[in-house]
Amino acid sequence: MDIFALYLVIAIFFAFVLLLYFTPTLMAIKHQHQYKMWIMTLNLIVGWTLLGWLFVLIWSTRRQHYLD
Repeated sequence: MDIFALYLVIAIFFAFVLLLYFTPTLMAIKHQHQYKMWIMTLNLIVGWTLLGWLFVLIWSTRRQHYLD
């Protein structure tokens, strides 16, 4: 395997890891979540822990209840 192919595999791997890491943030943005900025902030701060990432993921998928 030449050096270019190795760098390509490493770049694809890191892109996949980043996409997986920011999945809760992307889901909150896609669903126009009311607290998407808080979700993004918590994802950046505690997303590296499994428990924090799971909390933010669940929060980003929860339905929003609006009070009228």
